[in-house]
Amino acid sequence: MKRLASVLLFLGIAVLVFGSVILYMEKAARQRANDVASTRFIRVYTDMPADFIQTVGQAFARKEKINIVVVPLTTSQILDSTLRSDNTGDVVITSQEVLQQLSEKKELAPYSSPASDTVMHQYRAENDTWTGIWIDPVVFAVNRDFYAENPDYIYTWDNVVTSPMTRLSVTDFVSSSEAEDLLYSMSERFGEDGAIGRLAYAGTHIVQYGKFLSTPARMAAMDKADIGISSFNEVMRVKNEHLPIAVVYPDDGQPWYLYGIGIFSDAAHKPDARRFVDWLLMGKTLDKAMNASYTYYLSTNELRRDKDERGHLLSLWNLKKVFVKTGRDSLKKRWVTQVRFARDTE
Repeated sequence: MKRLASVLLFLGIAVLVFGSVILYMEKAARQRANDVASTRFIRVYTDMPADFIQTVGQAFARKEKINIVVVPLTTSQILDSTLRSDNTGDVVITSQEVLQQLSEKKELAPYSSPASDTVMHQYRAENDTWTGIWIDPVVFAVNRDFYAENPDYIYTWDNVVTSPMTRLSVTDFVSSSEAEDLLYSMSERFGEDGAIGRLAYAGTHIVQYGKFLSTPARMAAMDKADIGISSFNEVMRVKNEHLPIAVVYPDDGQPWYLYGIGIFSDAAHKPDARRFVDWLLMGKTLDKAMNASYTYYLSTNELRRDKDERGHLLSLWNLKKVFVKTGRDSLKKRWVTQVRFARDTE
């Protein structure tokens, strides 16, 4: 009996030791897997607000276990690699105009997937070198009292810019690329003469040109303007500060500014970069990241989910947005001389 007890005790100890070894090996294997996962990363170049892209990257890292290293750059640095101290970027998140220029320089690798294929053609490159991810439409921020007191007001571009008793505010078109884009979009929509003519008429009752994209919406909220012409993102920021404005979509459609993503041709981490692109196109996955950073862009895959004060849906202009520098410079010069400072030169 003593011998049997000794044998059983030995076997029990052996089982415990063996089991402990197995558990240790499994734990070590999991740790190695986690270590490998934690070393996976992609480097993101961007000229957008770095804190916003960082918030988005953190959400992706939690989901996919792939870290995002955000490298803030100027637009010039993105376009000219000689201006960068680092040239190991995997992807770039920037405006449509910059992506088009990078594509023309053959710096972006084509990539398409089921996720990108659902993005409308006007929001992505024909050769698949970049894909639009966020749209920022131009809308009207309407003073709450003006909105209530004028229930029959017609919110078309022509009526808004030609109604002399309507106090307007708009961002100065030379203050930012987003503001400039509105000028170019109006030119594409109405023709150059049509755009300049409308803006000249609007200039007679614009109470103030803003230096910042948020200025028109804030002017309307402060009752310093009846209608502010501003981006959806900025209008929603002001509204979510509980300031008194109504968000109204122009009845005859909306211009828009597009942000997108491209994978560099020499990216060192292309498979993970592709996963990041597809993840960004899954719209709703970004809701928490958007809200956390007080950012209100619309996903290119979910454009129709947001309605305005009247329950109207977006109806974005069908724009080709072919960026030609000489044409842009000529249009901007016309606006400066014939509209912005016309009264100063008379």
